[in-house]
Amino acid sequence: MPTAYQNLTTLIQAFGARPATTESEARLRAYLQRRLQERGLTVFEQPFRSIPSLTPAWFTVSLLFVISAVLAWTSAPLAWGAAALCSLAGMAMFWGLASGRWDVMRLFPQRASANLIAVAKAQHEARRRVVLMAHIDSQRAALMWHPKHVRAFGRNFQLQAGLLMAHTLLAVLLALVPLMGQAWTIWLPRIVMTLGGLVALYGMGMLLHRELFLPWVQGANDNGSGTAALLTLMEHLAENPVPDVEVWGVFTGCEEVGRPNGAFAFEREYGYSLRDAEFLIIDHIGLGEPRYLIAEAMLPRARAHPEMIRQFECSARERPDLRLQPSAVPHGAYTDALPFYLKGYKAIALWCEQEPGVPPNWHWITDTLEHVSEGDLERAVEVIEAFLCGNFSARGMV
Repeated sequence: MPTAYQNLTTLIQAFGARPATTESEARLRAYLQRRLQERGLTVFEQPFRSIPSLTPAWFTVSLLFVISAVLAWTSAPLAWGAAALCSLAGMAMFWGLASGRWDVMRLFPQRASANLIAVAKAQHEARRRVVLMAHIDSQRAALMWHPKHVRAFGRNFQLQAGLLMAHTLLAVLLALVPLMGQAWTIWLPRIVMTLGGLVALYGMGMLLHRELFLPWVQGANDNGSGTAALLTLMEHLAENPVPDVEVWGVFTGCEEVGRPNGAFAFEREYGYSLRDAEFLIIDHIGLGEPRYLIAEAMLPRARAHPEMIRQFECSARERPDLRLQPSAVPHGAYTDALPFYLKGYKAIALWCEQEPGVPPNWHWITDTLEHVSEGDLERAVEVIEAFLCGNFSARGMV
């Protein structure tokens, strides 16, 4: 049976980049379905609709703040009211995108995509259910993820959020100036809103540059590695089921579009029947040491379930050879774990990193097969195997 690295090599050479909602995403899904059905697993698709890119939503947010800043410099009180409305709308969309608690993407044109779901029954009676999840789509590069800037992604996102909040509050204050009649209430909002508008204008420029000049990333690490690992594990489980564990392998689409839409679609349709399951999200495991992720997103942060954190803390103590440690997704970013964190499922995400809080070659053109470590990938697979067995002292699956 092929190893995870061999499967990754096949996937990348055959399919390359996999933009969300495109033919390449669908072809990979069909290939995975054929492989898993040949092993005798129960396999089915879950169709859903999604936007194809994060650009329209984030561009709209930035545009609203730029318009608000321009309107602040007019002398008409009605324009100040319009500026406040623009900034409030922009902040509401920003909050939805940063937190995952509001589906801003519904405001934009949708295309067809799907999740692929495979079920490996327990060898005997199932006393435990586990959902392993990995997204199959890949991202387009952007300057915000350039290796020189990516370490500051979370910090910059926090600063941006703080400035845009201040912009919004002072836009409301400016709209109230006709009632307050104090000169400083005009100039302070204008200055802060100008700063917010300039930051938003810079964001619009980066998004346009991304769409016009930068390529789709091959996505060998993000998330070809997770896809290959999940394929390998599910094929192994088809022939070697865990005695008392039923495993769902979920290959999601559209994780890279500004909201993990495939994971949200899966939770909406299957969450009720899997409320007692344990969810492990596999993402970016091809280079570096394995890290279990205790928090992601922003406004507020979404956090892993305490029971899952305890499991991985115990595994780190019992299996020092796995090199497991805690980490967190940078502020403003997320994994497929987000919908399960928000609703309190027993869920946690796993990735690998070489430096704290930043996965290697994240959303950049260097995310290629040549920058994946076979040893690191196989060690991450061993972490998942041990988790499935429920016994981190064991080496390899039963």
